Amino acid sequence: MAEFIVGNSLRKLAREHLFLQKVLWRLDFVVIWLVTRMARWLPIDTASRFGNTVGRWVGPRLKKKTAIFKTNMAIAFPELNPKQLDQRVVNAWGQAGRVMGEYPHLATILSEEGRLLIDIREEINTYQNPDQPCVIVTAHQSNWEVVCSAMAKLGIPNASLYSPPTNPLLDQMLLKSRRALNCELLPAENSARGLMRALKEGRTAAMVMDRRVDDGKPVKFFGHDKLSTIVPARLALKFQCDLVPVQVERLADARYRVTFHTPVRPTDSSADENTQAIDMIQQVHDQFENWIRQQPEDWFCSKRLWSKTEAHNIEEAGRDADTDSYAA
Repeated sequence: MAEFIVGNSLRKLAREHLFLQKVLWRLDFVVIWLVTRMARWLPIDTASRFGNTVGRWVGPRLKKKTAIFKTNMAIAFPELNPKQLDQRVVNAWGQAGRVMGEYPHLATILSEEGRLLIDIREEINTYQNPDQPCVIVTAHQSNWEVVCSAMAKLGIPNASLYSPPTNPLLDQMLLKSRRALNCELLPAENSARGLMRALKEGRTAAMVMDRRVDDGKPVKFFGHDKLSTIVPARLALKFQCDLVPVQVERLADARYRVTFHTPVRPTDSSADENTQAIDMIQQVHDQFENWIRQQPEDWFCSKRLWSKTEAHNIEEAGRDADTDSYAA
């Protein structure tokens, strides 16, 4: 979510002046409250389509976020021409709007028959005995919130990470909707201790982990090193439990399939723990790439995945390759 929706051009000034920041926070809160209130009054599928319309209109007007979307999409899909890239970004904003429109209906997605299809690729201890925890990882694709709904449907108690919006008023509002997820929500910052506590208590730890983490390890993503967290793999190794990639696919409007894929295991169990963890996260990244290629417009890549310098170098290398190809 953008730092400011109303008055986004004033963000630098707002960071320096607390009064202006609070005013913009309140304006943003009113805007999002109105959108979600309207969505609450609508039937769930209509609310999803309403969110799509709002997202496609508002998103492209958030210039900074749209530029990040474009950069990420261009690196992940270098075969796209500028027109195709612009259209994909607009469509991705629409899908992000669907997520917002569905927030007031998270309880319906969990409870209504046929809204949430679950596909389990390999039976593991956690599904048979929810008190035997695992570590679950997913990407910002489709509506990633429903991974918690799927775990609730399977009876798996869990502690899941989330990234609070900068605006505390929006954070409080969204947390009310997220109560329907039936899980403990842990703010992503400094969360390792909370995740370990959950696993010790027999609860599954879950997180969305396709974003860049500045203190992470370089792991290939779409052919380029991305600084990525290896915490999920380290936790799985430490607690001797499964690391399960979970995929969310939007089938139609607010109907989903959540697939619990085969657990990721180290290629070389004799290697040191750090090497095993990086190998496991590379396997996870490879799966994420495959899912994103299947439904690219459902990928919410609103955060910079590669540094500005890395992104510039990648784009320059791509242009050089195009020039060499043309010359040949």
